[in-house]
Amino acid sequence: MSTPHNPPGPNSRHSKGFLVTVALPMTVLASRLQRHDVFVLPEQGDQPLAVADVTQHPHLEARLVIELKGTSIPITLHVNEPVQPVSMPRRVDVKCQLCGNTTTTDIDLVAHGEPKTWVCNRH
Repeated sequence: MSTPHNPPGPNSRHSKGFLVTVALPMTVLASRLQRHDVFVLPEQGDQPLAVADVTQHPHLEARLVIELKGTSIPITLHVNEPVQPVSMPRRVDVKCQLCGNTTTTDIDLVAHGEPKTWVCNRH
């Protein structure tokens, strides 16, 4: 679903073709966090947290253990807890909708949105 602050559109920084992305919502579930992501807790919006690692809690199935850069004390979050993403860098494989050609591209989901459709530069 698109949000008004960043409607779907081409990612102009993608030199390998035409990439259409859809903006992330203002909050995402903690279960989407990965290493190298930066996020804030909604109640502490001025304190960005950089993710060093994310693992399943060993005893609580619906909890994540999130190790943060710059501290040795991890935090735990419920998998469905909303967090505000600041940066979510990803390396994604995209497939051309016209010829089936594939490529791998680096994208920040917060800055550019989630990839939905790609057409390579051969078309």
